Amino acid sequence: MQSRAAIRYAKAMYDIANEENFINEVYKDMSLIKDLYGDSSDFKSLLSNSQINYQDKKKAILSLLENNNTITEKLIDLLIHNKRVPIIGDIAISFIQLYNKHNDIKEATVISASPINEDLKSIILSKINISDPKSISLTNIIDSSIIGGFIIRFDGKEYNASVKQNLNNLKKELTN
Repeated sequence: MQSRAAIRYAKAMYDIANEENFINEVYKDMSLIKDLYGDSSDFKSLLSNSQINYQDKKKAILSLLENNNTITEKLIDLLIHNKRVPIIGDIAISFIQLYNKHNDIKEATVISASPINEDLKSIILSKINISDPKSISLTNIIDSSIIGGFIIRFDGKEYNASVKQNLNNLKKELTN
């Protein structure tokens, strides 16, 4: 759950990026920040470490982004000035949610024991009756605890076809 501050920063950034026609560039930056924030514990440590000064944090963040656009850079400057750099991951998540909402893109999550390839992604999209693959944002979360198979979360529903779930169901049947 994002903080109210993160949501406000994201909304303001979305409005400015939309006004100046940089929405897709900022979206790419926010997607990268979201991925780093979710996947890299080093990135989270960098943001929350009080011994690293804010200018070094800014340099590190900007060096990770492909196209340093001025809107993203101004956001980072503002976060540095307001001592809010640690919430940049939540801002990125809120920004992406706004972008998806305004562009009628639904979000789906696939949890699997290993990364899924493009062929499997298209099969999954066809199984959940998505005729236009561009209208959905598919996120793959790797969780080795499900052993195998996958879990799909889409539109408030969950389909669990994991080995772990099947083993739990079998255990329930055998104990009854």
